[in-house]
Amino acid sequence: MARTHDDWSASLGADRAAAIVWEHPALATLSVPARLIYTCLVDGASAEARDTIAGVEVVWRNRNVLRSAPPALDPVARNRRETSEAICRAVEELIAQGLIVLLDESSLSGGWIRKPWQSEPN
Repeated sequence: MARTHDDWSASLGADRAAAIVWEHPALATLSVPARLIYTCLVDGASAEARDTIAGVEVVWRNRNVLRSAPPALDPVARNRRETSEAICRAVEELIAQGLIVLLDESSLSGGWIRKPWQSEPN
């Protein structure tokens, strides 16, 4: 059976994600949500990574509205808000660590992903 573009993308993405050196000082202290998002950003090729980043992008773009909304009484809405907040905190953590540099404050698209294990600054 011939391999499809998605097969090649998944393989390429898995190789990129597997190359992450989590022991590197810039990565070692990342939270689990930040690690998930960072892995997807580094992967960038697999369908799963693209779908995850698309979802993170929606939450990040709408973070100000989400954060300014009144507290929800409904447990489902409260859970959604907590999840959205965890995603926003993870993105902020990656920005604070200098692992992603955004082109603008509203979008992850087109930003720069730093891979500190590949080269150290001089």
